[in-house]
Amino acid sequence: MNMSSAPYFFMSYSREDTAKQKRIVRELRERGIEIWVDIENLTPGTPTWEREIEKAIRESMGIIVLLSPESNNSEWVRREISFGEQHRKRIFPVLIEGDDHTSTPLRLASHQRVDLRMKFEAGLDELAFALKDYIGIRREITSQSQVNIKLPKPAKLPFPNLQKLGVPLLVGMIGLLVVGAIFVVMASRNNITPTSEIDPTNTPPDFVPVIVETETVPTIVTDTEPTGRIVFTCEVQGSEICIMNADGSGWRRLTDSKEANFSPSPAPDGRTVLFVANYDSYAEIYEVDLGNGSIRQLTDMKTSLGAPDISPDDTRILFHMRGQDALLDLWLMDRDGSNPQKFYEVNDKDVHDPIWSPDGIRILFALGRNDSNKLYMMDFNGRNPAVVNDGIDTRGRSDWSVYDLIAFDQGGPFAHEVFTMNLDGSGLTQLTNGINAQGVSFSPDGNWIAFTAYTNVAAKDQASCEIFIMRLDGTDVRRLTYNNYCDYQPRWTY
Repeated sequence: MNMSSAPYFFMSYSREDTAKQKRIVRELRERGIEIWVDIENLTPGTPTWEREIEKAIRESMGIIVLLSPESNNSEWVRREISFGEQHRKRIFPVLIEGDDHTSTPLRLASHQRVDLRMKFEAGLDELAFALKDYIGIRREITSQSQVNIKLPKPAKLPFPNLQKLGVPLLVGMIGLLVVGAIFVVMASRNNITPTSEIDPTNTPPDFVPVIVETETVPTIVTDTEPTGRIVFTCEVQGSEICIMNADGSGWRRLTDSKEANFSPSPAPDGRTVLFVANYDSYAEIYEVDLGNGSIRQLTDMKTSLGAPDISPDDTRILFHMRGQDALLDLWLMDRDGSNPQKFYEVNDKDVHDPIWSPDGIRILFALGRNDSNKLYMMDFNGRNPAVVNDGIDTRGRSDWSVYDLIAFDQGGPFAHEVFTMNLDGSGLTQLTNGINAQGVSFSPDGNWIAFTAYTNVAAKDQASCEIFIMRLDGTDVRRLTYNNYCDYQPRWTY
């Protein structure tokens, strides 16, 4: 089949699933979707076979991965997914056999998938619609110019033309100086303190944050400059962990491995950073020393885990882990990785992305499935979980500031925004607008928020994510990274 002129999707599957693959390909083509399949275009084992596979992936619109226990154990399927991710191809998982635990690799666990096991025809209609919608989005990229977030600009003062004013301006300035000197002398004689000059404020950003008044507004210092460092996931050569200063300077790469490294989480003293390393079928938690760069492994559990967070007293680590029922549960272990034990679980729901309170007494976490979650809070010892605000719906990544504010993101596909609220769920405040902002983290002093935002929202460019910071009220937005790859998951440290 000649795919040179029509947009097509690459089909990744296990040889054991060939019969189902042929039926799915036939049905998708009947729905107007072009599919590239190796056995139709190549002779396996020939010298050019692997190169043609790579070429087909590079030139495809995306990759359809048929999920089954066999494909989950297939080395070639894993290679095709990895190669597609390296070339920023959209992955479309399709579950055809087994379940999430037996058929879904860790790297695709967070992807939305189509389930063909019980609703084959309806599932194919859903898949075809998603593929056609994605083709339309990709076509828009070539016709739309890149949309950049407009950051606040210094106010321009209307200076007059000095050449035209000439001598009159000079005389006026001398007069003002004389009057000022007289005022100072009189004030000193009468013990009068002159009123201090008011500094002009910056021009507000193009988007206006929605500030909701609340009865419990903490006293917050907002005029400080950001300090410390920010660790984040950088797609510099696959997923790696990077670090930079709070002004964007001093960029440094902390990891360099064949595994995908993500979910950085700094220690309370800012000397080390936890992160998760993905080994396709499982993941483990590691720690990197920011001083000497040494890396040590903390877990050896050979399962899917993530989102580690260290207690403020630096004695325990909370994280989530997928159990035998394919659901995420909260786990707790000692600071050195020893004594891991299940901490909290809920039937039929994922419990994930735990965050310690600044005093280490309570825990904030997400409860739900996929992108639909509520934020819950509970005591570390007494448990007693309670929903924070039943009106919000988030993916789960959140943070808890020293001012007892919660930051999180919520919204539809490519329409997430950053919000804050009080611990009791009141004072819900939207801080961003129209930039698909997510992955929030408070600065150690609580006066700034780091987050990920997309500079090409109109084209839904997945590679346009960069790291930004803003003040606690949503003003003074500053872009810190300028790369042709994605930077995300910021976490602020000292």
